[in-house]
Amino acid sequence: MGSKATGVEMSLATDEGIACPEIGLEQDTRTIWVMQQMQDLDRLVTERTSEILATLQNGANELKTEFTEAMLRERRTRPPRERGSIGLRVRQAATSGPGIFQIEWYRVQGKQRTKYLKRGKDKDGRISQHYRLGSFGRLTDWEKDLILKYEPQCARLRILQSHIGHIRLRFHLIDQAFKGTGLLPHDPDHPVIMEQPDQPE
Repeated sequence: MGSKATGVEMSLATDEGIACPEIGLEQDTRTIWVMQQMQDLDRLVTERTSEILATLQNGANELKTEFTEAMLRERRTRPPRERGSIGLRVRQAATSGPGIFQIEWYRVQGKQRTKYLKRGKDKDGRISQHYRLGSFGRLTDWEKDLILKYEPQCARLRILQSHIGHIRLRFHLIDQAFKGTGLLPHDPDHPVIMEQPDQPE
């Protein structure tokens, strides 16, 4: 009858057939295995979140198109003083992570001037994912109705995107934690970039 394996001799749990090194193996072997798993996880997180973000951005563009078409229909039926000046745009965020985009309301001020509206801050002092009606300033009744229809849908997309940003941030923190233990070597030529999900305006 064989002897019972000790805790040191027992291997770590496997995941989808991935062979894990035994706890008793040399540190170099463990380091290589952990590095491989971190690289695979990094690639998987980036790929999956980028796919999700692309789908969310398509939804945002559809909302922008629907709003713009409704806005133009209203403007054609109104006298000049009631034609409004509020617009909606979706753009890629230049300073954020891959796939991150912005859904922004703006006000046209003259032929060549556009003012982008700020969302303000929530009760915790962070940039809010919602635009309050007060952020828009003076509105026509029909503009207010459209904003109340489309802004809650835009806010839901911003919230989902913020959660995805936090997933990426958590992964980077895990990566840094591994390096802090000495289990993973620190590479000064490839520092970890800490992505902030909610950028201040």
